[in-house]
Amino acid sequence: MKNGLSIPKISIAIQEQLTRMDIASWEEYLAGVTQIVEPLQQLLSATRDEMSVLVAQVGSADNANELHLINDNAVRAASELFGRTHSVPMVQDLCTTVRDAIAERALELSRRKLFFSGTYCDLPLALLAVGSDGRKEQTLYADQDYLFLHGLGSADSAQSEEQMADYFGMLGSLFATKMEEAGISRCSGGIMPVNNDWRGSLPQWQQRLATMFLFERNDWEKNIVNLIALMDTRFVCGDGDLGYHFGKMVRSQARNNPQAMRQMARVVSSMRLSKGFLGRFVTEAEGVHKGEFNLKLLAWMPLVMSIRLLAVSVRIEETSTLGRIKRLREDGHLTEKIATELTDAYHIITRHRISRQIKRLKRITDDDCYINPYELPGHEREELKAAIGCIDELQVMLRGRFSMMSSVDHILLPRL
Repeated sequence: MKNGLSIPKISIAIQEQLTRMDIASWEEYLAGVTQIVEPLQQLLSATRDEMSVLVAQVGSADNANELHLINDNAVRAASELFGRTHSVPMVQDLCTTVRDAIAERALELSRRKLFFSGTYCDLPLALLAVGSDGRKEQTLYADQDYLFLHGLGSADSAQSEEQMADYFGMLGSLFATKMEEAGISRCSGGIMPVNNDWRGSLPQWQQRLATMFLFERNDWEKNIVNLIALMDTRFVCGDGDLGYHFGKMVRSQARNNPQAMRQMARVVSSMRLSKGFLGRFVTEAEGVHKGEFNLKLLAWMPLVMSIRLLAVSVRIEETSTLGRIKRLREDGHLTEKIATELTDAYHIITRHRISRQIKRLKRITDDDCYINPYELPGHEREELKAAIGCIDELQVMLRGRFSMMSSVDHILLPRL
């Protein structure tokens, strides 16, 4: 895997090249550099303009059908952008920004519908995201990963606690429906405020966390899945005073609970990788995906979840995977070499995921999670193998750090 070229390195390389040239050669060389940079600058400006237009259109949308059209346009724009740049962060930035705006507008439209039907509640409300949206890592296809955090009624409130709970239940249901109508699928794991477990006041959420931390046998899998999802909590819109610090509070409580950290480490450090004897890919032996492996479950998720666990354990509040790696390096928790390899691994694996999503968009494939590594060009196959290898090394480090050797291969968390 190659190290990235920083601006200082590029500057030094150009300056060194110029020291060997006469005036005419200088002029010719710099003209060539300009020819490279100018189209890239134009592409960046066009991308920013299109993203601004899409967000503005969301703000004036009057119904879910209009939001659906805007989401489709965002997917098209992101697909075209990836085709020209192969930039994972640019695609994620565009998709996350537009979908945050869509979620905010869908919530506004939902509240408006309830208001005009005679149902209203003036308690403050914050919409928060978890999963890929919480990490600001949305790509072409996304599902709903949201929760409600609402305020508490006063003793002299005209509405009873039950009425307020009913209101937010109806609002959660309307919101989930409008998001689905806008082209954002419902979460297969139920992480949506239409479900009672994913909406509540701060005391209710604190009680919910306390229950998760018990890790009772009957609800162990549900609690660990929900707890891991909450580690990516990010404020999206609504009452900032209420919601902005909620994610930090959740991560702090988990970090200060040794059992919670051990249980999350038990899952994360034992996730399987597509890595077998002598580093060979482990693929399906039969069935429709024979010769393929699930890139999401056996490469991408172990990387994202390992970095998440390490970042949370050392008080890093950044939620994006690349941002977490950067902070882990800056704070001395990862060496420069390991951080570079993990960053490269994330780019390589996520580029393949987006490429598969584009094939799904074009109806070349029905399943964007599976990939046949032996159909890749040789250098891409070796890059992917090296990426999975460095995730394996990260898991070894985590097992040593958290002393977790037990296997939980039967637990798969595709919605995280």
